[in-house]
Amino acid sequence: MNINMKKLALVTASLIMAGGAMAQSTATGTGTSNATVIAPITITPVNTLEFGNVVAGAGTVTIAPAGGRTDSVAALSPGTQIGTVRAATFNVGGQGAFTYAITLPTAAVELKDSAATPNTMSVSAFTVASGGTGTVSGSVGTLAGGAGNLNVGATLNVASLQVPGAYTGTYTVTVAYN
Repeated sequence: MNINMKKLALVTASLIMAGGAMAQSTATGTGTSNATVIAPITITPVNTLEFGNVVAGAGTVTIAPAGGRTDSVAALSPGTQIGTVRAATFNVGGQGAFTYAITLPTAAVELKDSAATPNTMSVSAFTVASGGTGTVSGSVGTLAGGAGNLNVGATLNVASLQVPGAYTGTYTVTVAYN
């Protein structure tokens, strides 16, 4: 009998230990989730794009992002009475040192005078450069401390018989985080 009791004890102990070694059918774990909310990107116009005074005549007047004016033909210049000439300036705001894409018009935009039947000119070939805060390389800007400045230049297309008057139009500059 002693042998049977030993066998029974051995089998019972084996079953108890085997129960602990069985695979579990479920398990749980705890994960962590994080999010960082950043400042929205903004763009605010500061200065308008000014081509100054132009004499009617076939040609172009280009304002560089740095603000310089170039006439394709000298006849477009009114001499010393050139008026206000400057590149457009925009302030960009956002998060820290984030980078952003700059989108300028790819098609010409129209300027109109105030006549009942408006006379028109077009502005094309928009270009951009840094305005001093942050950096711009091609069509990508980098904010410095959450701020940046853009200077925008373009080319005014003047017709040979352009009607004298003040011409105005709008264009869109878009910035978006990369």
